[in-house]
Amino acid sequence: MPELKNKFACLKNLPSMPVLLMEALQQISGKQNLTTLVDKIGEDPSMVVRILRIANSPFYGMSREIGSLREAIVLLGINRIKDMLISLCFSKMLPAQHKDFNFDLFRHHSMAVAECTRQLANCTHTSSDFAFTAGLLHDIGNLVIVILFPDEFSRLVKISAKFGIEEEQNILGFNHTTIGGKAAQYWNFPQEIQEAIEQHETYPESATSKSLGLLVYTANLLIVNTEQPDKSALEEHQPICTALATLNVSIDQAAHCTDSGRQFADQILTLY
Repeated sequence: MPELKNKFACLKNLPSMPVLLMEALQQISGKQNLTTLVDKIGEDPSMVVRILRIANSPFYGMSREIGSLREAIVLLGINRIKDMLISLCFSKMLPAQHKDFNFDLFRHHSMAVAECTRQLANCTHTSSDFAFTAGLLHDIGNLVIVILFPDEFSRLVKISAKFGIEEEQNILGFNHTTIGGKAAQYWNFPQEIQEAIEQHETYPESATSKSLGLLVYTANLLIVNTEQPDKSALEEHQPICTALATLNVSIDQAAHCTDSGRQFADQILTLY
C-alpha cells in the first residue's frame, strides 16, 4: 500500500537513540566488563546520580547506603544496572510535547509493564535479558504517533480519551503496535524486542511458555487491569487466565508480579 509506505517513511524524522541506550541494548545479552561499564556510564555524571538515587530507593531495600556506581553494580548486578540505564535513557529520548498526551501516565505504565515482565520471566525461569527492555518499550508506537502524526493523535483523543487499536487503524491506517515495530526496526533493536512490541496487544500466534511476546502481552494485560476504575479479579479475566495458563503462572504469582511492577513505577518515577 503506497500511502502506508509513505507514512512509514516518516520514521527517518525520529530522533536518534542516545548512545548509552544503544550500547546497553547491544550488550544486554553479553558479558560486560565491570570497569568498562562504570567508565561508560561515568561519562554522564547526571546518569550516575540518577542511578545511585534509584539504587538507594526503598524498592531495593539495601541495608546500607550505596555510595558509588561500582558498588551499585556489584550489589545490584550488571543486568539490573542495565535495566536502570535503559529506563533512564528511555525517559529522555522522546520528549513528546503534545497538549493531549499525558507523558507521566505513559511513563508510569511503561515502567510498570517493564518490571512486571521481568518478574514474569523469573516466574517462568525464562531468560530475563530482554524482558525488562521489551516491557519498557512495548508502547513506543504511541510516542511515535504523537511525534510524527500529532494532528491525527488529536483526532483520536476527540473520538475517545481511551481510544484503542481499532480507532488508530481507522484514522491512521495502522496502529501503535505496527508503527512501534517499524520504529524498533529503524533503531535496530534486537529482533525479539521488535516482535514483542508488535505482539503486545493480541495473543501471540506463536505463544509458548518461553515466548517474550507472551510475557509482554501478559504483563500489559495485568497492568492495564489495575489501571481500570472497575478492575476485575484476575481469575475472572479470561484473556489473563488464558495467558497465565500457557505461562504456567499462578494467580498469586501474577498478583505479585503486578504489585511489583506498580511499586517499581511508583517509587522509581519519584526519583527522576
